[in-house]
Amino acid sequence: MKSGVTGKCSTSILRRWPLTPEVCTDQVLSNPDLRVSNCPYTFVQDLPAPHTPPVSPFSVNLSADSVIDLRITTVPSEDYGFSAFVKPATNDDSCILHYKSDDGSFEMKFLSTTSGTNASIIGWDSCASNALKVGQWQKIAMATDVSPSKLNLIIEGAPFDGTNVNTFIWRPDSAVPFLKTPGTLRVGGSFDGEKFSGLVSCVGFVESHNIDCSNDCFDSSTWSSINMYPEKRHYGTFSPTETGKIPNLTPINVTSADSLSSCALQCLKNVLLCVSVAFNTATGTCSFYPHFYFANLTSSPNTNLYVLQPY
Repeated sequence: MKSGVTGKCSTSILRRWPLTPEVCTDQVLSNPDLRVSNCPYTFVQDLPAPHTPPVSPFSVNLSADSVIDLRITTVPSEDYGFSAFVKPATNDDSCILHYKSDDGSFEMKFLSTTSGTNASIIGWDSCASNALKVGQWQKIAMATDVSPSKLNLIIEGAPFDGTNVNTFIWRPDSAVPFLKTPGTLRVGGSFDGEKFSGLVSCVGFVESHNIDCSNDCFDSSTWSSINMYPEKRHYGTFSPTETGKIPNLTPINVTSADSLSSCALQCLKNVLLCVSVAFNTATGTCSFYPHFYFANLTSSPNTNLYVLQPY
């Protein structure tokens, strides 16, 4: 059944993964295990909401052969749910979110097909709604309400301000199962082999029947705990990404170096925010940048661009 509930923003956020190049492997809130950022996924310059620097305007581009696995170890007290921004590339049958406990006793899935969407707690109950729109950003969520017992399927469309939300609720006669942890939330596919093709951004795990706040992932001032910059030591591997081009951005600093090794070492030791370097072999010019990915590049003969890789 369709509810009159509008999209209320939850403040009980246990985990949030922005899935931007800087932090896509980091659990941004309440996370004791901040790791090196930069991760091996394809990014596209496309965000569903405005962003504030140093957040980059990129989303993860998932295809039929790529998924993201996020660990869940926190036990919610009562209500719980998962949410994400998605921009489907096709209307093929797919699984967008699949949580499964390590012991296999609890599973929760969000499926999308040509004819509709479905959220379910495997072995308990499910809730169906309208199909997602191909090529458009939408906020999706599956969440539970312990009292009274409900399973919610939420789809929010632009402008993501709570004015364009559809909530479909199923009220079974039995109590909502408790979320079993530890487990893994698979984004862009299922543990049963189903896949999803499209863009994904801002995955949230909430202790609430309401969805994660729409824009907080893209506003760096809301992040209470974050490793915005990679762990840097006095050694590292820089991989070439572009030849004969330079970012169309103002660098952090520009200096001279007699070799690429010298340029890279300065990035590691002397320039705090540096994660990429552009080295001109003809002039010995070394330019430092705080970004892993660049939307705009300009021609620069004899210049190669290198990016620091994870440790």
